[in-house]
Amino acid sequence: MKNTAVWIFWFLTTLVLIFFMQNPIYLIIFLLGLISLGYHLSEKDEKSTWLKKNLQFLATIIFVSAFINGLFTHSGKTVLFSFPDSWMLIGGSVTLESLTYGAINGITICAIFLLFRVLNCALSVKQLTRLIPRALYPIGMIISISLTFFPSIQRRICEIKEAQMIRGNPMKKIRDWLPILIPLLVSSLENGIILSESMTSRGFYTRKTKNTPIFLIIGLIIGTFSIFSGWIFLIYDYPAYYYLPLFILGGIIIFFILRALSIQIETTKYHQEKLSKNDFLFLVFNLTFVFIFSSFMIFGNPTSLSYSPFPAISFPKIEFIPIFLTLLTYLPIPLITYDHH
Repeated sequence: MKNTAVWIFWFLTTLVLIFFMQNPIYLIIFLLGLISLGYHLSEKDEKSTWLKKNLQFLATIIFVSAFINGLFTHSGKTVLFSFPDSWMLIGGSVTLESLTYGAINGITICAIFLLFRVLNCALSVKQLTRLIPRALYPIGMIISISLTFFPSIQRRICEIKEAQMIRGNPMKKIRDWLPILIPLLVSSLENGIILSESMTSRGFYTRKTKNTPIFLIIGLIIGTFSIFSGWIFLIYDYPAYYYLPLFILGGIIIFFILRALSIQIETTKYHQEKLSKNDFLFLVFNLTFVFIFSSFMIFGNPTSLSYSPFPAISFPKIEFIPIFLTLLTYLPIPLITYDHH
C-alpha cells in the first residue's frame, strides 16, 4: 500500500479530525493508533528503537506542556499547592484543571507530530517532493536540495573529524573543532558550485515562462479568501454549515487552478503509481469516514468533540460516532499486514 494520493488523503483527514477533537479520550485513542501504525511501518530492525524514542519524546512534551500551563494559568477549583503571590508570573495557585488543560494541549501536539512521523515512514522523500504542483517545480527542487543538505553536511563533518583524529587531533575541546570549519565551508561551497553548474547545463528553468491568465489569478484570490472567511467563521464559533462549505469551495478552487497551471509544465514520469486493491479499499474507507464526520458536524452534536476542565474537572463526554472516527488511525494496519504477507 504505497499510493501517494491515498496516503495524503488519509493524512489530511486525520489531521482535520485531530484539530476538531479536543476531547482527551478521543485524542488518546488517536495517539495509540498512530503509535501502533508507526510501529508497523518502521523497519524491522528499528521497531524497538522507533517506539522507545517516540514514547520518550511524547512523555516529555506532555509533561512540559502540563508543567508550563500549570505554572502560568491559575484557573480552576481543585488547588494542589500555591506559590507566593509576590512571585512574578507564577505566583498563585497551581490547580489540577490547569495541569489537565496543559496535558490535553500536549497530547494534541504529540498526535500531530506522530502523524507527520507516520507519513514520513509510509512515503519516501521522492513521493513527498512529487506532491508539489508542477507549477511550483522550482520550489520542489529547492525542497529536494534542502532535504539532502543537512544529511550531507553531517556526513562531511564525520569524514573531516575522522581525518583530524588520524592526524592526532583529540577532538575533545571546543578549540579542537575549529579545524573542521574551514574544510567544511570550502567543501560546501564547492558542492554548491558543482550543483549550480550541473543544473544550468541541463537547462533548469532557462525557458521563458508564459504569462499567467488573469482569471487564474482572480480564482486563486477567491479560493484563498474563501478559506480565510471559513477560518473567521470557525474562530467565532459559527455553526459548521457556515465554514465547512467555504473550506471545501476554497480548496477545490485552489486545487483546479494549480492543476491548470501544472498542465502547462511538461514532465517525464518513468514510474506511474498504480492503485492497488488495498489502496482502493483504503480510499473508500477514508471517504466513508469523511462523510460520517461531515454529517456529524452538520446534523449531530459537535460539542462532544471538545472538552474543558474548567472551572472544575469532570469526566469527558463520550459518544459513539467520534469513537468510531478515531479508528481511522488503526485502519491502515490490517491492510499493511496483508501487503507484507
